Amino acid sequence: MSTPRVLILGAGSLGIVLGAFLHKSGTEVVCVCRSNYEAAKNHGFKVKSTVLGAYTYHPQVVNSVPEARGLADKPYDYIVIATKAFPDEDPSPVKVISEAVSTTQTTIVLVQNGIGIEEAYRKRFPTNLIISAVAYMPSTRVFSTEVIQTESQRILTGAYPSHSASAAGEAGDRIRRFTDMLRAGGAQSEIHADIQVERWKKLIGNATWNPICALSRCRDVELLRISDISGDFIEAAMYEVVTVARTLGYGDQVNEEVVKAQMRRSAVRPDPGVQPSMMADMLHNSKMEVEVIVGNVVRLARKNCVAVPRLQTLYVLVSGLNWSISQKTRSG
Repeated sequence: MSTPRVLILGAGSLGIVLGAFLHKSGTEVVCVCRSNYEAAKNHGFKVKSTVLGAYTYHPQVVNSVPEARGLADKPYDYIVIATKAFPDEDPSPVKVISEAVSTTQTTIVLVQNGIGIEEAYRKRFPTNLIISAVAYMPSTRVFSTEVIQTESQRILTGAYPSHSASAAGEAGDRIRRFTDMLRAGGAQSEIHADIQVERWKKLIGNATWNPICALSRCRDVELLRISDISGDFIEAAMYEVVTVARTLGYGDQVNEEVVKAQMRRSAVRPDPGVQPSMMADMLHNSKMEVEVIVGNVVRLARKNCVAVPRLQTLYVLVSGLNWSISQKTRSG
């Protein structure tokens, strides 16, 4: 079997760590870089990780998908989307990767936060397998090409839609091959029959801690100790996510125990706790992933007549914060 070729779109903290696992496995990795193109070209990427230790690697670096497509005649086996998910982005990643997608060979891997991110890719590439992936991999970019990855690490994979992959079919083989590549590079990775269950489990923490920390400017442990009702509010907001998931048929697995596990996870962290991605973006005056993480949950709740007053309030407030950041950015 030939060495698989992987194109990574999004050379931020997540993309750099994913690239490290794939590179270490012997995969041919090509990274599309923007602001960090020159640094990556000259010095490669450096990762300090609880899993990898100190690891430096030098993938092929390009500054555009057309350049990536021109590197060789052989198509990419996998295109990994590790960018932030913004539904209104123009041009969208769906459009950006089009030139490099082979309708017969390329599998598209979405390693992004939130829910409702896959359908645009399915519509544009109806014959291509889409792998939806959920990453638990707290990572912070300390320099343009250097990342520190802390705590535990897990990458969960599965087909979108879930019924499109057969364990004995070619689609199943492609999912297993990608997951095996991650494992060979040292990652903890596993395949799930319905990856949407795992997306909703992660969303319990993401749709609550993300906007709460961005709005309060407090990390999770800091916020929990500020007031004796902080934990009650956060837990109640998490249960609202569970209620929405239940209306979609995920209630057996997206449940009270997942909420309790999320709360325990924050309670045992060392001070001051973690900085969720929305808080990090807010502190850097960068756009936050409000719609896919919070907005889509609120819209599903309204569609299914589910009351989510806390999530709705968080959505309105963090949307306003996002807008104010965009105005400051435009005005210089």
